[in-house]
Amino acid sequence: MSALVTPLLFGSASAILAATLPWSRGRVTSRNESTAPRRVQRSLGPGVPLEEALRISRLQNLLLVLVILAVSVLAVSSRSVSTVVVGAIAAFSVWRLPLLFGQLKERERQRAVDVELVDALGEMVMGVEAGLTLEAVVHRYTSSRDTGLSREFAHVLERIRVGDSRDEAFGSLAERTPTPGVRTFTSAVRQNQRLGTPLGATLRQQAETARRRRRQLVEERAARISMKMIFPTVFCILPALLVVIVGPSVIRLIEALP
Repeated sequence: MSALVTPLLFGSASAILAATLPWSRGRVTSRNESTAPRRVQRSLGPGVPLEEALRISRLQNLLLVLVILAVSVLAVSSRSVSTVVVGAIAAFSVWRLPLLFGQLKERERQRAVDVELVDALGEMVMGVEAGLTLEAVVHRYTSSRDTGLSREFAHVLERIRVGDSRDEAFGSLAERTPTPGVRTFTSAVRQNQRLGTPLGATLRQQAETARRRRRQLVEERAARISMKMIFPTVFCILPALLVVIVGPSVIRLIEALP
């Protein structure tokens, strides 16, 4: 069995290794590398740059090659079918690992953008009420910071420069970062663009709503602390208290017994 499986494993590893050879050129040069990063980008979300998706795709290929080669060596040395099965499971797990880390990183980025937007709205309100346009306020914000929200705003400004309308540019922002705060903000801006209502009042209302939402979120997390403290209290704190309080009495009782 291993005599048939081992050549197949080595052949698969060689094919994958051949697909990953153009790494040193720094650009997409093969059909696999042109399609795989876009599949990774769709799995992570539209807010992930294609370069980051390409890096994750290449890391997946590298880990897969290493695991397949290790399984091939084990299959040759052990001559066991179970080794091949376990190796296949390990190869699939290792292949998915960079994607899982990328998804966690993307969720953290979206959370950070949502939190930063609450503070950014106050600055945007002051700028708009001072007479600046929304694009000018966003440009001032992006030029003074290098954060997740500033990069998203820079992408919005870039789309406006290439000819997209404000409605389309902020719609792309909601697609790239689909958090509740960003969706509410972009919906308000796009509705203001259609109806022509005062932008300063709209942004001020959005700032108040965002601060209220963040306060409610903090209160909700604070209310969960009591439930989360049950496990450490029952299994960590109470046993220690019992040892300190009841322990001396038990020792005296044992000493007093004949």
